[in-house]
Amino acid sequence: MPEDPLARRVYLQPLAGAPLPTQHSSRARVRAAQLAQFIYQLHQAGERRLGALEGLKLLVINHDDWRRLFSYPYGLPFTRTHPGGVRVVAAADYPPRLLSRWEPILLRAANRGQAPPGELAEFLDLLVGHEWGHGAANLSGLRVRVKWFDEFMATYLFLAALQEVDADLLERFRHWAELHVVGSTVERADLGAFEYPLVRLGFDNLLWFQGVFTRGAAELLQRRGWDFPLEMRERLKTPNRGALARALIEVEPEFKAWFAVFAGGDRSFLQGEPV
Repeated sequence: MPEDPLARRVYLQPLAGAPLPTQHSSRARVRAAQLAQFIYQLHQAGERRLGALEGLKLLVINHDDWRRLFSYPYGLPFTRTHPGGVRVVAAADYPPRLLSRWEPILLRAANRGQAPPGELAEFLDLLVGHEWGHGAANLSGLRVRVKWFDEFMATYLFLAALQEVDADLLERFRHWAELHVVGSTVERADLGAFEYPLVRLGFDNLLWFQGVFTRGAAELLQRRGWDFPLEMRERLKTPNRGALARALIEVEPEFKAWFAVFAGGDRSFLQGEPV
């Protein structure tokens, strides 16, 4: 078995007795165990519907190890593919600098009558589950490397699994999504802009997109359940399948109205590119 390149830079401890392969930094064992149990529950729900999802691994990393391994800002979870599978990377804690980025959004939402459903740390923990959605999409053949679709599908798979694990958590995640839309300075944004480097979008824009994706995924989930990702997977296997947008509308005609949520501008995502 080839050496894991991360092992050359930091030592991550394996979590004994974990329900899925998990490694963690020093003094992050308890948090790693909690997140591993949560991700495992999502993973079980996903495998019951999508089939085997082999190769998922969870890393829970402190600030010092994170800086040695990744250039990504510390705190927000993300997913990375690697030979043989997918890593979900979560932070051991949430630094005040990260939490403070929500203050303007929370204030604007409060002024518009929208209060948060709980502590911000809970939402960030739920984002770890959303990153499981990216991993599940990758491992199940639902990743197409079109950023907005991959983000939507990851959100959909996460919500579908979360609905089976804890319906109350699903409602709180939906509430956070609505808060991000209400508290944003963004009213409309071109869906094609999501294909550009996301760092250019800005924090408000990213949260607005995620809020709109979550809203759309939650509404579709109530109508279609697991049938939607299963049908999309079959559609994406078809040779010469044509444009992604066309495939989406064929599987779920309501997507035509959903696309209209986004502003004009660059409409290349609807122009028939192969996926």
